[in-house]
Amino acid sequence: MTDADVVAFGAHPDDIELGCGGMLAKLADAGRAVVFVDLTRGELGTRGTIDVRKEEAREAAHILGAVARENLALPDGHLALTAEAKHKVVEVIRRFRPRLVLLPYFSDRHPDHVHASEIVYEGTFLAGLPRYVTEKASHRPEKILYYMGWEEFCPSFIVDISEQFERKMEAIRAYASQFSLVDPSYPETRLTSPAMDHLIRSRMAHYGALIEKEYGEAFLVRGVLEVDDPLNLRFSSF
Repeated sequence: MTDADVVAFGAHPDDIELGCGGMLAKLADAGRAVVFVDLTRGELGTRGTIDVRKEEAREAAHILGAVARENLALPDGHLALTAEAKHKVVEVIRRFRPRLVLLPYFSDRHPDHVHASEIVYEGTFLAGLPRYVTEKASHRPEKILYYMGWEEFCPSFIVDISEQFERKMEAIRAYASQFSLVDPSYPETRLTSPAMDHLIRSRMAHYGALIEKEYGEAFLVRGVLEVDDPLNLRFSSF
């Protein structure tokens, strides 16, 4: 394919869906070309297999309207800020030439999520340097946004995903190996707990309530937002 509007990166298959699947579906609904990129294949996950998760990831991306999904096949559980890892991100950015990059929040309980954030940030920066030579020309996205993982942050803004929320949940449920007990040969995990659905819904409902909507996803800007006309901003002060 040619240029994409948005490239979203996640450490493992299902991270993107959990963190920003609603907004990506909303962008796809608006005609934006959205690409998903997983850094690892999730091979160290307690449940499922590489092949099963690959098929689940394909189905989840289809549900949310992505035009492509790729996997960089970096080592699960051993993500590190290496030249090789950054180079793989550079190649993705220069090939798809997105206007917006989404990446995990840089503070998280899972080390892979922290390292994924570092890899994607630095790889995206390198992609804009003309003297960093690859087969494709340099490209610097206009914007990067952090989405929420396990740890929360004070959001720069919240996106109303009320219309897309059930599709987000459908995409998450596409990872049956991770979020259901359909295969009893694997042990139960935090993700297969009946409480997980409630936790996801309650978090999205919380951020939706902050903007007086049913469901919302929170995002963090690295820097400050420029506003030309504050009268055109939509926010609730009291």
